[in-house]
Amino acid sequence: MKKLIVAFAVAGLALSPVFAKPLKVPLKAENGSGESGYALLYPHGSRTRVVVHLHGTPKGVVQPEHIHPGSCPNINPRPAYMLKSVRNGKAVTMIHVRLKNLLKRPFAINVHASHQDMQKSVACGDIRAQ
Repeated sequence: MKKLIVAFAVAGLALSPVFAKPLKVPLKAENGSGESGYALLYPHGSRTRVVVHLHGTPKGVVQPEHIHPGSCPNINPRPAYMLKSVRNGKAVTMIHVRLKNLLKRPFAINVHASHQDMQKSVACGDIRAQ
């Protein structure tokens, strides 16, 4: 019986979305910001974990980010999904949408300069299948 329980536990770990290969989205600098990096999108069943890594971010500045319909640099200004703000170049957010649904039409991750300067984009990356 113990062997059966262990087998099911191991099988469950193997099928766990935590071990799924992430989609890497390059984030390119915009508007002369010098900020660039990448986002990793991990499928978690009906949700997606978004992990953002940016280099060249200003210290102490909180930078809002969102997933917008469209492609960089011509995104729809109204966000489709809110993400946690970038702090010290990093942010992690779990959103309630399947990764495969983010790949069905154009979406982009957009990082704004600050809460005071939401009109200025400092980094953007198109979400595309690899």
